[in-house]
Amino acid sequence: MSNDGNSNPLKQIDRIARRWVSQLLAEMRRTRREIVVAESTSPSEPPIFLTGVHRSGTTLLRLIVDSHSRFACPPESFFLTPLASVLDDAKAMEGFEAMGFSREHVIARIRESASYFFDNYCAARHKPRWADKTPSYVSHLARLEELYGPACLYPMIYRHGLDASCSIAEMPNRDITPFVEACKGDAHAGAARYWSTQCEKMLGFQAAHPDRCHEIRYEQLASDPEPTVRGLFEFLGEAWEPEVLRFHEQEHDEWIGLQDEKAARSRGFSPSIGNWREQPRDVIERMLAEAGETMTRLGYDLPSSD
Repeated sequence: MSNDGNSNPLKQIDRIARRWVSQLLAEMRRTRREIVVAESTSPSEPPIFLTGVHRSGTTLLRLIVDSHSRFACPPESFFLTPLASVLDDAKAMEGFEAMGFSREHVIARIRESASYFFDNYCAARHKPRWADKTPSYVSHLARLEELYGPACLYPMIYRHGLDASCSIAEMPNRDITPFVEACKGDAHAGAARYWSTQCEKMLGFQAAHPDRCHEIRYEQLASDPEPTVRGLFEFLGEAWEPEVLRFHEQEHDEWIGLQDEKAARSRGFSPSIGNWREQPRDVIERMLAEAGETMTRLGYDLPSSD
């Protein structure tokens, strides 16, 4: 009988065992230890994101909420988007995972970091709850939801598309530039396209989270504020305080460039409705071509073509 090692059963078993151990060790080297850290505590009070397109009454809404004894609402934060951008970086997330940190842990730490700034802002104002008003977050609602989840509430304010578009067309804002360029430099058409695009994002999010979104119309808020504002604070779970209707008598933090200066300087409710009628007919038609469908979805009457 041949003594060739290939025919020796014991040696074959030994080779198989060594190969199996070698593969197992290699696999162990590829895996990483799962690091378990304490989850950050959930916010004791639900975070509030005042949501709306530029020039739709978001500053007015912010001043009203900020006038309540339990809410502090800064001008605009902006930092949540870059702070959470690491979640979109595949290599960064792979690095976290290799170190043993799950996506859920990374999200918890980002939420904790963001809330640090809001919580301390509230503490400086001697108020227990924070709200944020940053119109550009309309494009990042899914990210806000990922960060704060079911604890979060979203009051959503809408304004007549043509009024909003006329106002947007006059404001310098890089968010609008791609839309104006897409409309061949037509500022009013580009503003209307931007308004429609952002409102559609809001409507989609609202449909997916109806219990945590509260719809407000600028026209009703500005013309007959008390019922609208009462409904808002009922949604937020807070007692009614008539002082919020006198928001212009309260002290608010201001920062030029992070708010609608006209709204911030107002001395009370001053409805700005129907200004689009001052535009030439061809400008109105171009805005309607971009915003008409969304206006109809929102229940706004479209002007006749006469």
